Amino acid sequence: MTATTLRRAVRRMAVTAAITGTLFAGAGTAQAQSIETTTDEYLFSTSLSQFSSIRAEQPNAGQLDWSSDACSWSPDQPLGFDFTGACHRHDFGYRNYKKQSRFTDANRLRIDDNFHADMKTMCNGNTVCNGAAWTYYQAVRNFGAS
Repeated sequence: MTATTLRRAVRRMAVTAAITGTLFAGAGTAQAQSIETTTDEYLFSTSLSQFSSIRAEQPNAGQLDWSSDACSWSPDQPLGFDFTGACHRHDFGYRNYKKQSRFTDANRLRIDDNFHADMKTMCNGNTVCNGAAWTYYQAVRNFGAS
């Protein structure tokens, strides 16, 4: 083996060792995401279809309440418009914010507003559907906290 080849091999080993050391040193320093942050992501940062997929898997089931009675005492599909997914996410918000002692008036409004936005997204501009969504939104604003 020539001196040049040996130097290259030693250099490669040193670079590999440095990269490996950096990876292992950083591996244990990342903080785990809090369950509150996870809850907020599922409620406010994922699409409704993504939420439905996540809900089917029920990650963190020991820490999160995935139960739902869908649209409670209202039809899940008023006038043929299926609000079930929006109702599932709304229930997820209420139940987990209560469980996490974060169910304030301001947070309740935020969850309710998200519910309305989810339904309107499902309506895709349909006026009749938007009217049903407004009615459901008004129902949760007036009776949802009880």
